[in-house]
Amino acid sequence: MNPSAIEAAARALATARRSRQLLAALPAEARPQSVADAHAIQDATVAALGERIAGWKVSVADGEVMRGVLVGSRVLQSPAHLSASDVPMLGIEVEIAFRLERDLPRREQPYTQDEIGGAVTALAAIEVVDSRFQSYADTPVIDRLADFMSNGAFVTGAVRPDWRSIDLAALKATLSVNGRTVVERIGGHAAGDPILPAVALANALRKEGIAKGQIVTTGTYTGLHMVQPGDRIVGSFEGFGSVELQFDG
Repeated sequence: MNPSAIEAAARALATARRSRQLLAALPAEARPQSVADAHAIQDATVAALGERIAGWKVSVADGEVMRGVLVGSRVLQSPAHLSASDVPMLGIEVEIAFRLERDLPRREQPYTQDEIGGAVTALAAIEVVDSRFQSYADTPVIDRLADFMSNGAFVTGAVRPDWRSIDLAALKATLSVNGRTVVERIGGHAAGDPILPAVALANALRKEGIAKGQIVTTGTYTGLHMVQPGDRIVGSFEGFGSVELQFDG
């Protein structure tokens, strides 16, 4: 994509976030054609919003790393309140995330799993999945990637510094809505161990580096669930405690 097309896509997405007016689609001339295009649109959208990058969500498919920005104004600490009108799709995922306790500076040599594991602490989290498009299901994945990988908000729980003694691939995860258990399962993360996508992201961003304090989240243990305005959401992992979010109607 040329710079003007990237800027056109970013303006459309930034306007949709500010106005809460959903898009039928991106302008035809401003649709991403590659993962690199979608990432460039994300970066331009962050600048257009005047936001800071508080972290990243990451997915790896067929060896290609895809990342979505978590903007600072939408990273909240549990117990959190969020207006349902700000994130009308109201999608919920319960996740294990990692917080950088030191900078990962730019370098040529790939980071190892041990290095990343030694640089982060783990925490329970809730991702709020939302879209700037009128139909999430009908929007191409590459366009949803440009839209911060459909991140609407992110809620962090308490950090567990001794997480390395826990088998993250076999965690018991629970999602409850208004006190009713919706999901309860052992494991279920798409990558098995959620640290693996975090390592992939660190290496994909080696030319830029990742700053201390940023969060990396790597996908859901509970699947995507839709809720309603007014609902109270609690996600928990055995040994990690819980994370809470109330959607104000």
